[in-house]
Amino acid sequence: MWFEKKVALKLNANETQFPIEILNRWDITDLEIIGGNFTYFPEDITILKNLVCLSLVSTKISSIPKELFELPNLTYLSLKNNRLSELPHLTQKTKLKTLILGRNYLTSIEKALPFFSEIMTLDLSHNLLDSIPANFHLLENLQRLNFDSNKLHTIPVFLKDMNSLSHLSLENNLFSNEEKNKIEREFKINLTNTTPEY
Repeated sequence: MWFEKKVALKLNANETQFPIEILNRWDITDLEIIGGNFTYFPEDITILKNLVCLSLVSTKISSIPKELFELPNLTYLSLKNNRLSELPHLTQKTKLKTLILGRNYLTSIEKALPFFSEIMTLDLSHNLLDSIPANFHLLENLQRLNFDSNKLHTIPVFLKDMNSLSHLSLENNLFSNEEKNKIEREFKINLTNTTPEY
């Protein structure tokens, strides 16, 4: 494993410290950590400048340093099934093409959107988002958007004008029957269930 540029770790619930020895592997391009029980994530992640893909899944982290988003080669980031309630205050645009934030506790993403101009796939399913912010139109390269299982009541019409968007998933939200019919008519999609599942 230590001679490969891909490192995958599966941690137990009693492992409460981020595996800091990973930061010695400055050459790795793909890092996957599944499980564990740590909330602290080191800002020293910036050492891993060659990272292209990073997955931190089910680690129970509740906050992420902005330095993670500033990694110069990072194009794929999965933070699925953690305890994130907000994203860090970003100060520069990311290179991310795919961002997976499903199964967290996010209530807003508006402030981060201007820094995600290259995003093509965005998964925000199973969060606590009650609206799609007006600046979503900044994601000009967005092709796939998953908003399943949130608290949405309406969908902004401008989503129809996002020319690159080819896949939109909106299952399990709080749409009224009238809004549901409108969405199905205007976006040519079928909504089967409008009750959030967590």
